[in-house]
Amino acid sequence: MSGHGQKTRKALLIVLLMLLTPLAGCFGRDGDDVGVDADSVLTIDGLSASDAVVRAGEFHELLLMGEGLRISAPAHDVLFFVNGSIDIDSSVPVDGDRVQLKLLTTPYTEAVELTIYDAEGRKTVLNPTVGNGTPAMSGSEWFEKMDYITCDTPSADCGSYNFRWMGSPNAQFERAASYFQGHFEGLGYDTHLMRVIDTLNPTQPESLNVVAWKEGRTDDCVQGMGAHMDIAPPAGPPGGGTWEGAYDNTAGTVSIMLLAQVLVDLEVECDTFLALWSSEEEGLRGSNAFANNDCDACLPQDKELRFYINMDMMGISWPAVKENGDPFPYHAWSGPDIDPEVQDVAITSILDHVHRNVLKAPMDLRIEDSYGAGCDQHWDDHYNLVMDVHEDTFGRSDHVTFRDLGAQTIFHLGAYDADYSAYHSPTDTLENMVSVVGGQENLEASIEFVMWAAMLEFLFADQTPEIRNVGA
Repeated sequence: MSGHGQKTRKALLIVLLMLLTPLAGCFGRDGDDVGVDADSVLTIDGLSASDAVVRAGEFHELLLMGEGLRISAPAHDVLFFVNGSIDIDSSVPVDGDRVQLKLLTTPYTEAVELTIYDAEGRKTVLNPTVGNGTPAMSGSEWFEKMDYITCDTPSADCGSYNFRWMGSPNAQFERAASYFQGHFEGLGYDTHLMRVIDTLNPTQPESLNVVAWKEGRTDDCVQGMGAHMDIAPPAGPPGGGTWEGAYDNTAGTVSIMLLAQVLVDLEVECDTFLALWSSEEEGLRGSNAFANNDCDACLPQDKELRFYINMDMMGISWPAVKENGDPFPYHAWSGPDIDPEVQDVAITSILDHVHRNVLKAPMDLRIEDSYGAGCDQHWDDHYNLVMDVHEDTFGRSDHVTFRDLGAQTIFHLGAYDADYSAYHSPTDTLENMVSVVGGQENLEASIEFVMWAAMLEFLFADQTPEIRNVGA
């Protein structure tokens, strides 16, 4: 071969090596033992893997084809769903010659890594493009629903479901309860208006709850989420009562409505209730009526109550900031917290994992001042902690009803009395919430974060057998 031919061949080899180098980094293992061709075995939303875009916060359909293959991802960045339930390990094998699954990222995910292993353990690593999406739990959708519920004059664009004071009779409460019932029924849930006269004193409020049921895979356990839909009555302390109750607790009510939209397309391990309680402001009487009475919609007494997640006063919280620049506090308390020196319940690990690893919250963000938020057992450690996520005995909302029955519980709460002057007052309006956090965009960001936290807590807890009734 001539010198010119040798140089040409050498140049071609160099070019070939340059072309193969990035492919080895993307599809091979340590530069050799190249795995499968991703585009020939994996589709995302019906597209070849290399052409797909993962939209942050949205569900995506995956199809992996090939006997002996497995797809994995970092469990804190990518969530897989198989047969309608979350796969906690984010590692799914092919059963037979193919497996269908869903992929979900959080709205905060910036990069996705998927690894396909063949039967010999060789791997193919993919980094699909991540784009902006419409989150499954959306702050903007929450705001639209809040605006529809709290607006003033009923019309085609305004529901005006205000004045939700629990009492007998209150036509406005009845009207709102029927609207909420229709929301769950429209999604296909087995939905009940649960009415209980739980006192011999006719001047005291009755209980009128909206309870939506979803059947689980097993019939020996029950679990749920809820929020109270009633608001502080006129002349109620400390601010004189309210008619919108935007923060307390239309915010939590709408969050449960949006969660129902996500959960309807998923499967649950235990029979699950999504509930809007009445009479929380009168002493948790709505949730107590549900938990301790015998009726078609009531809590089954012959099934193990595993866990309950509560949503009350949400949205005025991190990442929103106060006028002085300090962040609003964010609270997520698990229980029962029997011994303040040790972790008592498994659901606390879920709470920590979701906030620390999946949502990557700033767990050690502190300010110099204190919040006066009232966490009972750990005040010395957490009085100035912004991301206040831990076990605690704090009560004063409907999670106490279920904690008293042995359920493992999580209670979500934003700014408390000291940081929200409109608490239980006529100024607790959606307009005021927007003003307090410095704009609609800030409010949507804050509520979206806590809704994602609660949704993920539920999905992980549903598939964690260690989360049992403390009396089991």
